[in-house]
Amino acid sequence: MEASVYTRWRGRDVPPALASIGLALYGVGVVALLSTGRIDLRIAITFAAAPVVLAVAILRPEWILLGVVLIPPSVMTQVPAMQMVVVLGIVLFGFLLNGRVYVGLKTGIYPLVGIIALALFMKADVPDDAAIAADAMLKHLLYYCLLMLAAYQATANGRLQVDSFVDALLVGVLVAVVLQPFVSADTTFDQFTQTPYQGQFAYLAAMGFGVSYVRFSLSPPSERRGIDAFAMLVLFVAIVLGWTRIMWVAALAVFALVSRWTHRKAFWIALAVVLLIALTLPLVGERILPGGSANIANSDTLDRITTGRSALWQDLLGRGADAAPWGNGWGYIWSVTPVDIFGFEGAFTAGGNPFVFAHNDFIFLFVELGILGVALLALFWIQLFHKVRRVSRQGASSVLFDVRVLIPILVVGLLVQLFDNSFAIRPVAERLFIASGLILGRIAASERRSVSASSMALMSPGTR
Repeated sequence: MEASVYTRWRGRDVPPALASIGLALYGVGVVALLSTGRIDLRIAITFAAAPVVLAVAILRPEWILLGVVLIPPSVMTQVPAMQMVVVLGIVLFGFLLNGRVYVGLKTGIYPLVGIIALALFMKADVPDDAAIAADAMLKHLLYYCLLMLAAYQATANGRLQVDSFVDALLVGVLVAVVLQPFVSADTTFDQFTQTPYQGQFAYLAAMGFGVSYVRFSLSPPSERRGIDAFAMLVLFVAIVLGWTRIMWVAALAVFALVSRWTHRKAFWIALAVVLLIALTLPLVGERILPGGSANIANSDTLDRITTGRSALWQDLLGRGADAAPWGNGWGYIWSVTPVDIFGFEGAFTAGGNPFVFAHNDFIFLFVELGILGVALLALFWIQLFHKVRRVSRQGASSVLFDVRVLIPILVVGLLVQLFDNSFAIRPVAERLFIASGLILGRIAASERRSVSASSMALMSPGTR
């Protein structure tokens, strides 16, 4: 019998039939535990998927990153953050086995590491429910940090192409468009006719629209892909139906960037359309350009005054300033109720919990961790855009193309951090930090190749 039908384990040949029998017995055991009621369905699915995920994480670790953006958010968010932390630990081990793991400053994760360290050492004395919420957020931050580090390895080691990531992201968002009417949808404006695409789903639609529009616009006509043209149309409609005005701004920003890169005037056409909508639809105009003032007496009144963010931010900035420079401690903001800020229940809460969400990650960190916290988040964005600016001036064409394709994800992520809760909206944060890691890893790989090529040129016999 040929050796190709065997699997190697500890230097010995193992017939594939034996491995198949082992997997079959494992599956029977999981089914037996589920049928006897010893485990629930979620645990059974976890146990059943564990061997596959483990093998993929070790042998093809970059596939885990593709899976995160390919699996619909309604499914992906059901996986606890700490389980994903374990998976990403195995992914990094897989990168180590298949190449190497980079952990230097160029990975860009250290501002996030600093935020996590501050949160661990500056915990506030808060009620139990607030402490539980703070610990959950800390686990998510650890997950995002490892996700970004893994994404960096994927491109730095040349194991993942940006095009493959974009394809997976687009397929995942388009599948989510189909599934969205059948799952719970976040809705924002009750005054409009309800659609499944209102609210936070527009964030994913804007990311998908942005990367497809940039890749379609910057690719030569002969290399343009059908999926980009289809995704552009579908996801642009989803953005419009979402009635999320900040994503209209994101789409406009993408139009402006492409207009600049391609020296076309599409940006001005898009601007005219947006202004036409804002000025001709009364309710939209009122939302975008609120006039006058009103006493805040209830949630409805608050919602009509710049959606209440100005009042919320003014109160939270005051609380942060009172505790400057160190902040109130990690978990403090979850101990503040809507009654404390507005005098009535229900404002700026989500998911049926009583916690106030800051709707601005910079203000959130300023209140929690003071000047150091907000400075670390600012440093994260500064280093990222500094790298993008450098490659825009000096990078090779292929690197510049890859970076520009991912920039719409950064635009959406930054706007969500400024006007919503990016850390708390897991599907947005996952795509933001993966894209950030891919950009930094792609640039680092290009720089290493340039240095290697220069060294080889200096060592060649004909070089003086």
